[in-house]
Amino acid sequence: MGNANTMPDLLYEKRDGIAILTLNRPEQRNAFSPETMVRLAAAWIDFRDDDSLRVAILTGAGDTAFCAGGDLGRLMPLFTGAREPEDEWDRRLMDDVAGVMSTALLRPFELYKPIIAAINGYAVAGGAEILQSTDIRIASEEASFGLSEVQRGLVPGGGSMVRLPRQIP
Repeated sequence: MGNANTMPDLLYEKRDGIAILTLNRPEQRNAFSPETMVRLAAAWIDFRDDDSLRVAILTGAGDTAFCAGGDLGRLMPLFTGAREPEDEWDRRLMDDVAGVMSTALLRPFELYKPIIAAINGYAVAGGAEILQSTDIRIASEEASFGLSEVQRGLVPGGGSMVRLPRQIP
């Protein structure tokens, strides 16, 4: 679907041995769309397999949010069957939903290169969960974190029930 500027929902750049992944939906607080998840999974695989890349930086566009988690209005109806796949991204996600989601959120995904998260704004739900897969987290003074799934009757799907207690005892 892309954002209003017809830019991809995820920007993936390679510069001097560094992979830069930018969640690019600032109007939607960088919430994960089907396109974001498919592109994110492909970018992590490319990063892992490209021997010229040594480190990745994951960030979000804009200055309000790193990531607000899943775009529930688009993802949940698709996952439950209440909405049929409408475009290429929906179809690609649903063709391998478990594989795409696991790879996109780095759970489980074997990767032996460091990932740095540059957190500008808030990171909640899936946005906070993907951070638990990164090696170094650098947050702006405006950054805040939270797992809001319980407010919606959801289980954190990115691994927080196991990862968070291990990382923050």
